[in-house]
Amino acid sequence: MSASHNPGIMPGQQHVGSGLPVRQPGAGARLVKYEPWPFPNPSLIGHATVDFSGWIVSKIPIFRRSDGSLSAGVPNAAEVDRDGRQKERDGKKQYWSVITFVDGDAKERWMRAVLNALATGGIVP
Repeated sequence: MSASHNPGIMPGQQHVGSGLPVRQPGAGARLVKYEPWPFPNPSLIGHATVDFSGWIVSKIPIFRRSDGSLSAGVPNAAEVDRDGRQKERDGKKQYWSVITFVDGDAKERWMRAVLNALATGGIVP
């Protein structure tokens, strides 16, 4: 049953087995803030904060690919030792992902939702 035929279902939602409305992945993602990266970088162009219908995710890295299109990474945090110093391995600072995905499809849906929020907010390639 589509949302247009059921007044209890909002656009972007659908019924599943329980009969309760479920939002489509990425539906309603809204750009809260975009901060351009102020330093020279060949690919990182900024960070976004996106509201996923009440779940707000900050510091989402936005990259420009070699073909000019945009992609969204996942926020990360510095790995620190017990003395509060950032860990390094082979001379590289170490980070851990704040968000992980069960598979490539989930990550692709995440990226599409973030990029749609950016485009709706006026941030385009």
